[in-house]
Amino acid sequence: MPSLPGFAFSGLPAKPLTRAVIAELFHSLMTEHLGHQRYFLFGGDIGGAVCGWMAGLFPDQVAGVHMIHPPFPSSFDDPPLTEDERAFLDWEEKFDEGDRGYSEIMGTRPDTIAAALIDSPVGLAAWIIDKLRDWSDCGGDVEARFTKQDLATLVSLYWFTDSIGTSFRQYQDWGWNDVRPPITVPAGFTLSTELSAPGLPRSIAERVCSNVRMWNEPRRGGHFLAVEEPDLMAEELSVFFSLAA
Repeated sequence: MPSLPGFAFSGLPAKPLTRAVIAELFHSLMTEHLGHQRYFLFGGDIGGAVCGWMAGLFPDQVAGVHMIHPPFPSSFDDPPLTEDERAFLDWEEKFDEGDRGYSEIMGTRPDTIAAALIDSPVGLAAWIIDKLRDWSDCGGDVEARFTKQDLATLVSLYWFTDSIGTSFRQYQDWGWNDVRPPITVPAGFTLSTELSAPGLPRSIAERVCSNVRMWNEPRRGGHFLAVEEPDLMAEELSVFFSLAA
């Protein structure tokens, strides 16, 4: 069985891997190591969440942030929910009831599932490709969006680096995250077509981001939008950069 570098099977790590910690690491990479005093951000899912933290923590250095998954506020109490917001949140909760099994086990029993996946390339492939099929804009045919070479490459990245276990840290350490600072830098959004995106009210993002410059719903490309629709995403980013500059 391959080793699990940096992955402990008992107890919590000394320093939880929070979004703020990751944000500080990437900010250090951009400013101290690469020498950029100002930079733009782009991301989705956890990467987008980290971008939000970077924008909140370092507004003087972040020229703008673009995401395909809008950030949610820590609370919807003030102001109260609108009808559209409540309808969307109710729908998302219902959708999550049938989809969140993966996150439940990664957040509560990460060592157990990691031991199984790191011991079986077929199991690892099934775990990863399940989400590529379910969350992409592929209509149930994963190869409509990803070639066999794409799939083999992605699975190999986790297999040969023994990193599937450490990738679960974000779920295990979720409870250690603080409240994210407000995002005041220019913000842009290109929503994916995955099931949780249609109907997402712009007002949810505006509860977090006070300077939304761009909001687009192209209705193609799923959770992995930059991979599924690279030309579209390149054009969206070019437009946003010009609006935020």
